[in-house]
Amino acid sequence: MKKNKKRNSYFKILTVAMFLISLLTMGFSTILGKNIILIRNGEATEIFTYSRTVEEVLKEENIKLKDNEELSTDKKDEVYDGMEIKIAEVKTYKILDGKKSYTKLSNGASVAEVLSNLGIKVGKLDRVNPSLDTATDKAVNMEITIQRVREENLSEESEIVFKKTIKENSDLERGNENIITKGENGLREDKIKETYVNDELESREVIESSIIKEPVNEIVEVGTKEVKESPKGDISGRCITMEATAYDYSAGNVTALGTQVRVGAVAVDPNVIPLGSKLYIESTDSWPSYGYAVAEDTGGAIKGNRIDLFFTSSETSNNFGRRTVKVYVLDK
Repeated sequence: MKKNKKRNSYFKILTVAMFLISLLTMGFSTILGKNIILIRNGEATEIFTYSRTVEEVLKEENIKLKDNEELSTDKKDEVYDGMEIKIAEVKTYKILDGKKSYTKLSNGASVAEVLSNLGIKVGKLDRVNPSLDTATDKAVNMEITIQRVREENLSEESEIVFKKTIKENSDLERGNENIITKGENGLREDKIKETYVNDELESREVIESSIIKEPVNEIVEVGTKEVKESPKGDISGRCITMEATAYDYSAGNVTALGTQVRVGAVAVDPNVIPLGSKLYIESTDSWPSYGYAVAEDTGGAIKGNRIDLFFTSSETSNNFGRRTVKVYVLDK
């Protein structure tokens, strides 16, 4: 009886020991094993493995790489828990990158992965066609176009042309003008965004505009009074037939006598008509007579029987052209 009791005790101890050893073995096995993900051409498979290297995993899973397949890691890399091993088919891609064009072999489940595997970086503004998230699993000789986009910001100043207002004056003889308010151009600053695609300007956009100087609109009064009869019957003095031309502000603002140019200030040859002489200028054609004037200015081309009549409007000055007039040098 005592021997049987001893045998039973040994048997129990042995059973417990074997159970403990089994638990320890299973625990160590679990610790030594790793959960990895094997992705082949976009299809993922979870694998629990005791393999130490990627090469051992492939042998364990009986996976043989095809000629047109590539591994995402080196075969000798050590396996770690949570590791992703990718096997992808290498394909030919034609890349149009900006103004460059080349053909490359690469793999990747999407356009983004293909470009990343090729080391091609894409900027935030760059345009990719097809889009980066386009799948490439069924692609054959895919063409990927990358438009390189950049933006430049600059400031430009430009004139604001003043407006011209015409007012009629019935007390002013037809053909004469007076500037009440001289026009001045304003100034505007524009902030502009230029967009370049592959180094070529695609668009120009004004994103902000501000007025630096407001324009001053010009106000001009023009004469409407008809001169039906010449006042020559009421004047005395010598009369000279002269060739008349016209000038405006573009010739300057001050006369030879230092006075301000204006309607009624005319240019003469001082050897023919002394400066300061009072005149009356009568038209010999359909153009309205210029009327009373004062010889206050000279001109390089005004020699002999020549006279230059001032008009405030360059348009009127141009329309006047060259005409024959009668000039009365007044005695008073």
